[in-house]
Amino acid sequence: MGRILVVEDDLSLNRLISRSLDIEGHLVKSVKTKAEAIKELENSPYDLVLLDLMLPDGNGMDIIEKVVKDASVIVISAHADVTVAVKAVQLGAFNFVPKPFELENLIIEVNRAIESRTLKLENISLKLPTKIIGESQSIRKLRDIIEVIASRDVPVLITGESGTGKELVARSIWELSARAKNDFVAVNCGAIPADLFESELFGYERGAFTGANVAKPGKFELANNGVIFLDEIGELPKNVQVKLLRVLENSTFERLGGVNPIHVNVRVISATNRSLEDEVKNGNFRDDLYYRINVVKIEVPPLRDRVEDISVLIDYFSKFYSKQMQTDYKKFSPKAIEFLKSYPFPGNVRELQNIVRSALIFAKGNEVEVDDLSLQVQDVERNYVKLQIGESLESAEKRFIEATLEYFDGNKTQAAKVLNIGLSTLHNKINQWKENKSGEDQSS
Repeated sequence: MGRILVVEDDLSLNRLISRSLDIEGHLVKSVKTKAEAIKELENSPYDLVLLDLMLPDGNGMDIIEKVVKDASVIVISAHADVTVAVKAVQLGAFNFVPKPFELENLIIEVNRAIESRTLKLENISLKLPTKIIGESQSIRKLRDIIEVIASRDVPVLITGESGTGKELVARSIWELSARAKNDFVAVNCGAIPADLFESELFGYERGAFTGANVAKPGKFELANNGVIFLDEIGELPKNVQVKLLRVLENSTFERLGGVNPIHVNVRVISATNRSLEDEVKNGNFRDDLYYRINVVKIEVPPLRDRVEDISVLIDYFSKFYSKQMQTDYKKFSPKAIEFLKSYPFPGNVRELQNIVRSALIFAKGNEVEVDDLSLQVQDVERNYVKLQIGESLESAEKRFIEATLEYFDGNKTQAAKVLNIGLSTLHNKINQWKENKSGEDQSS
């Protein structure tokens, strides 16, 4: 929902639009003249301006230039012709809606404009800049690959453990491509309930289900002419996989409850921390979809495989968070850096990022020392599993998995991700050990 200014001199139409948008949950203010609009925009921030061009005290076209940097604009006017529409869009208007119009269609455009602006703001104010930090050979190679494929408008599949920066890679591809002037729409497939996938990705029409009082565009519509990033794509249900395959093949889909095909021009970048090859073999992921999304494959290395980048990342995060939190910049002592270089980082770069931020808050001196690091990191030495000569591989594997489970307080999902095995595989191993122990107890 957003803050909307309605600029319309027709009093009855103004009231109708304002009341309808208010019912939708938006915060609405209405004015009737150009002067009132300019004064209101100077005094209050808005997400969207619904602007009638022909106002009693002048043409509203120059208002577009004043506000497009701070708000989206939808132009509404009875004087609709191609020249006016093109000029309004060239000045930065989101869209042009000619009078007379269906109120429902106007609300759809309003919702699209609000969501598009929200996405733009998210892309501008990221938690961290879209910059891949590091000078290791693997990171230099990763940057080279990104530069090559950014201009090739093909689907990309990014693989790697959780926390390695797969979304950062996707955003880097988008920023270096011709699509950077349009939206980057990120979708976490692992966070969407199974029964909401279709409506989230492809939108829905009014009346498609109980509570669908107005039509809503999906993520693919919002990403039109830009990039859609499907994180954890392995979580997609089979019925949604079929629809996604159709989008990749024909660039068309229908909204939930709709019959009219919608055409989009979207580059799809996917990511997973699973082995999709195994998911295909197990029948959980369509092989034809896998081949479609896997035109170019990029693997992001875990942090433990590029230890030489840790000191560079520490310095980068220290400077970034010192500036963000408006605190004095603190270097990490040599001992603290060496200690972190010996840490396995199951959470990868994301974990290092959080460790640095936390240490900057709690460090008492001018430097960050080992004692300033989180307790979980300080306890790392107790979590090493040493191999024993003569021990069977099965026994060593069992001790390693048990130590990993202990480290994550019994959380099997986290343990499976760090071990880079499926959750079902982990359950099978645990059950097998229980059966073996039960058999030993009965035989003794």
